[in-house]
Amino acid sequence: MTRTWRGRLAVGCAMGLASAALAWLLGQTTFVDTIELKTYDFRVRQMTDPAAARRDIVLVTIDDSSIRRLEPSVGRWPWPRVVHAYLLDFLARAPARAIVYDVLFTERDRRTFQVDGETWTGEASDRALARSAARAGNVIFPADVTSDAVAQLDSRSIDALKAGQPLKADPAFEARPGVILPYTELTDAAAAVGHNLMIYDADGPVRHSAPFVRVDTVGVPSLALAAAALAMGTGLPAIARVGEELRVGAARVPLVTVQIPDLYGPASQARRMLIRFTGPVYAAGRTTYQEFSFYDLFYAEQQLLAGQSPTVDPARLKDKIVVIGTTAAGLSDLFTVPFAQGKMPGAQIHASVIDNLLSGRSMRPVGGAGNGAILLLCALFVGVAGAVLPVWRTVGVAALVACAIGGSSLALYGQGLWMDMARPMLAVAFAMFGGTAYQYFVEGREKRQVKQVFSRFVSRDIFDQLMADPSRARLGGERRDMTALFADIRGFTTFTEQGRAEDIVSQLNEYFTAMVAVIFAHRGTVDKFVGDMVMALFGAPLPDADHADHGVQAALDMLKALDALNARWAAEGRPRLDIGVGLNTGDMVAGNIGSATIMSYTVIGDAVNLASRLESLNKTYGTHIIISEHTRARLKGRYDMKPLGTVTVKGKTEPVAIFEITPPA
Repeated sequence: MTRTWRGRLAVGCAMGLASAALAWLLGQTTFVDTIELKTYDFRVRQMTDPAAARRDIVLVTIDDSSIRRLEPSVGRWPWPRVVHAYLLDFLARAPARAIVYDVLFTERDRRTFQVDGETWTGEASDRALARSAARAGNVIFPADVTSDAVAQLDSRSIDALKAGQPLKADPAFEARPGVILPYTELTDAAAAVGHNLMIYDADGPVRHSAPFVRVDTVGVPSLALAAAALAMGTGLPAIARVGEELRVGAARVPLVTVQIPDLYGPASQARRMLIRFTGPVYAAGRTTYQEFSFYDLFYAEQQLLAGQSPTVDPARLKDKIVVIGTTAAGLSDLFTVPFAQGKMPGAQIHASVIDNLLSGRSMRPVGGAGNGAILLLCALFVGVAGAVLPVWRTVGVAALVACAIGGSSLALYGQGLWMDMARPMLAVAFAMFGGTAYQYFVEGREKRQVKQVFSRFVSRDIFDQLMADPSRARLGGERRDMTALFADIRGFTTFTEQGRAEDIVSQLNEYFTAMVAVIFAHRGTVDKFVGDMVMALFGAPLPDADHADHGVQAALDMLKALDALNARWAAEGRPRLDIGVGLNTGDMVAGNIGSATIMSYTVIGDAVNLASRLESLNKTYGTHIIISEHTRARLKGRYDMKPLGTVTVKGKTEPVAIFEITPPA
């Protein structure tokens, strides 16, 4: 690997590291964190498979239709508790495996009701619900975990929890100031109680669930966790946190640490679980979980009590985990979730968590180390590409890496892993822009400088090589072995005196055009024009092992090209021209020479001066091409050559052997 490539790799790695660091720092801001959450929501929408939802979980919805149809017989919402008792009796007939009742019954009912013409007191209605729950033996009711001051004063609830659910408070879970249990008889009749706290993320949607909250010294499980433990037959005491996992029977649920605000003190950290949603409310025209309307099951129970055939067979709910909740628009139990179809009832969110626990399908973040490695690798890859590839190829590489990040994040989501997307994408963008800036301000500056210096003075193939690798031009100056060629028109003064200026310039332009073409054909560089003189270099700016041969071949072809021009000019009645060419080979200093504002690429040194003197000697010897002994020593080809002896040119004390080169016969 050349030094240039090593340098570019170093620059690329530096850009990649800087891009990764900047993306990581910005990734700590709320703005980027919100973007990441939105990309997570996109993955949820793309990768959830409603067909994978458990078929043994069903929803019973207290919907608008149920409220409207029951109003004539039981009154407006909230219904008497005995209405709910009828539903529990129906589910007990199945029997259902577990019943999760996501409706709060924290206060006693003190009203008097008419239910199908029969008068019920609130107290009798409450007892009826408790009796039905006790007979079913598998009903879980919600406890209200709130920040309300009333809950903090409800010592009965805390004492009841300590006595009936001896689950110690785990400091890993978030604390709540108080809890309100269902009324006493219902609490006693319940198989378990669980909190129904819904947690909104800072940007809006519900993505996490709190498996436990702690109130005083007692741990309160969520409705979903209590239901899963009941369905598994493990019981609540068998649930335990081990490190960053929650163990529920055979299930292992990863926990994530989140920063939560605390209304009663400083912000704190708590363990929560990510909800791996099984599907939206509706997908492809059907619900994710099988749903039954509350009214249909209530009416079916009335039919059974009347000895009629029910419209809904209780056997359809045999061994089901039934989650009952409100979906009516006015009952405020709808929550924003990652799906685009709108809000989701709390009952379905609980059902999704139960599904996660029973199926072992959970979400786990890749983690800081894994995300950091992905971030760094992506940034380095694009950073190096930006340093070694042209701009559009760098953009293409960045686009491919971005697609790979997106595709990998989707694939990993399907495996239950949440990989960061926003931070690696930011790192890729920064590295791409850094590479673009590097190409323009560093590589582009060199190319612009090379283009300015060489675009008109070297052949197209050499120019292309210089543009591909501007560092090869070594514009700063270097000493190298090369061949200098000087070609001058003889009798130019007489030529200019005999013609019009316009004709002279026109003929000179034709002459120079032909000579430059010959020089380019032999890998030469046109250094300058001085009046009627052409100065050319061979072996610069690109190295050329055969620079002496190329110089001599160019000189011979210049004579041949001039013969063709003279034949045409003579036919046109224009004067003929004659030239002398001198060549010398040796060490010369090549580089950009000039002022801060005007510079040109040229060579200087004694070897250059000798080539100029040899060109002048053509007049003395009556020759056309004279080379020095230094050039002759470098020649690899065979040429018609005649020694002319030695000369001591002006400014030199040592004689130099010179030779005439003649065109082949």
